[in-house]
Amino acid sequence: MTRSRRRQQRGGTASTRLLKTYVARHWRALAGAAASTVALTAAELAAPWPLKLAIDQLIGGRGARFELTAPDYALLLGLGALVLLIALVDALATFYSSFWLNRAGERIVHELRVATYAHLQRLSLAFHASRPKGDLVARVTGDVNAVGDLFAQTIGTLASAGLILLGMFTVTFLIDPFLAFVAFLVTPLLFATTLHYQRRIKLMARQQRAREGEIASMATEALSAMHVVKAFGTESFEQDRVQSRSAERLVAGVEVSRVEARFSALVDVLGSAATALVLGLGVLSVAGGRISPGDLVVVVAYTNRLYRPLRDIAKQASRAARAFARLDRIAEVLASDVMLHDRPSSGPSPARSGGRVQLVDVTFRYVPDRAVLDGVTLSVEPGSQLAIVGESGAGKSTVGALVARFYDPTAGSILLDGRDARDMPLSWVRDQVGVLLQDTILFSGTVLDNIAYGSPMDLDAVEEAARAAGAFPFISQLPDGFHTVLGPGGLGLSGGQRQRIGIARVLMRNPPILVLDEPTTGLDADSEAKVMVGLSRLAEGRTTILITHSIALARTADRVAVLADGRVIEHDVPEVLLDQDSVFRRLSRVQAQPAGITGGAASIRAPRRPLSRLAERS
Repeated sequence: MTRSRRRQQRGGTASTRLLKTYVARHWRALAGAAASTVALTAAELAAPWPLKLAIDQLIGGRGARFELTAPDYALLLGLGALVLLIALVDALATFYSSFWLNRAGERIVHELRVATYAHLQRLSLAFHASRPKGDLVARVTGDVNAVGDLFAQTIGTLASAGLILLGMFTVTFLIDPFLAFVAFLVTPLLFATTLHYQRRIKLMARQQRAREGEIASMATEALSAMHVVKAFGTESFEQDRVQSRSAERLVAGVEVSRVEARFSALVDVLGSAATALVLGLGVLSVAGGRISPGDLVVVVAYTNRLYRPLRDIAKQASRAARAFARLDRIAEVLASDVMLHDRPSSGPSPARSGGRVQLVDVTFRYVPDRAVLDGVTLSVEPGSQLAIVGESGAGKSTVGALVARFYDPTAGSILLDGRDARDMPLSWVRDQVGVLLQDTILFSGTVLDNIAYGSPMDLDAVEEAARAAGAFPFISQLPDGFHTVLGPGGLGLSGGQRQRIGIARVLMRNPPILVLDEPTTGLDADSEAKVMVGLSRLAEGRTTILITHSIALARTADRVAVLADGRVIEHDVPEVLLDQDSVFRRLSRVQAQPAGITGGAASIRAPRRPLSRLAERS
């Protein structure tokens, strides 16, 4: 058995288990829909019987002209009432069956979407880094909705069609077994054909959804980086990329449509052939006295309507195959276990970390064959600052990501207050470590929402954090102040303004440990000075790991660690390294050569550069 076939079987098993889970949760609504479907089937089967009774009891054997007696009129009124009763039962059963199935479908869609999205939130950055974002969005939206349609439409139609077929066969068999055999002669052939093509349709549907996920990913990337697209004039290139994938999606979609059309045509032809045979043989049966004319009307009516449930089964079977292909994609996400797991706790977690951070012989690999960090050992005392410098790719940002526990080390340990971070609840670690990235990400919503993100909504606390971050002056000048709705990604704000909002956001959490990853890169001198005011207040009294390319900024820290090829090659007080023939000293000279050390020398430490001087620059 091939590896892809085994994966498909595992996916099918996972999707079946997932489906059973949600069916079990909503069995009452589905049971109500099943009861309504039974009533609907009974109404469908009873529909031709008033005509049969009229032919056999009122018309049969009376000639061209005849008179109705009082009992005949009573029977006629009864048949009319029966027709209305059948229609009423049909209408009520259709309503309740549709309502209960749609309600169950909507609830399942809601629960499945929330469960899928919640699981995506729990999965680690390693998982998200390896998956296209557009494809994940497609699974949370389109794939989940398709599962809802499976309950709201497909399951109900299949159940109703199956019951109607069974009922038609039973009644026809009771009337005339031979005619029942002739009428349903096509059923096994159609079922065999359906089973034969169902696997093919499911495979094509999976390929179709894969192409749709690729299209969504490409569109998400291009639309998120529209400035780059415009700058390089690659609009036609991006269009060609999507057009190519869309063409592949078109081929798969057309092929699915061709198979479905083949099903429909086959059902129509087989149904017409069965009707013709039953009509001819049924007349012979009436002539031979085996059945009455009314019986022939019922059998022909059933046979003539036989194509409807057969066509519904064929059509809904292909839809079910596509829905299960989408359910496989959801089950794949829910089965993913690429997440950080807490080890059994060695004791209760303190309310707040003391701030001591240690890296003990840490090795880390994003991919198995290349170590980003190799045997790194560092220690940061409570309230002190460690600057990590080095060339791009040296592993600086990875150190910060490990301290924040975005990842767990491949080997070695990250210790907080002497305890392995993996022995502490992940939520506790995230509360203790505040992270400020080079480019602050702002979400849709107001300034207030963004500063209070992940913290209790308290306007006074938000304003205090904004003042400390140096963001209050420009926020107060916005049209609605803290209630100003920001554009996508903070559109309309400068890089320095976004960064100061990010500082205020971290201040709201009041973490004892900070990871500052290139917090001033890309800012002009004025914006950098204003950001440094906020950083000074943010870092005051907190253990700070500063990841930076700026040697001038690194010189303000208590200690400096220089990384190269994933190893610590120097680690000491900045002045000591500058007095030696060190890599740190050579990097300092290289940065000083072009234009001298200017605004980049702003300190994040109040004792070494008073806040008043920083405030004057802002």
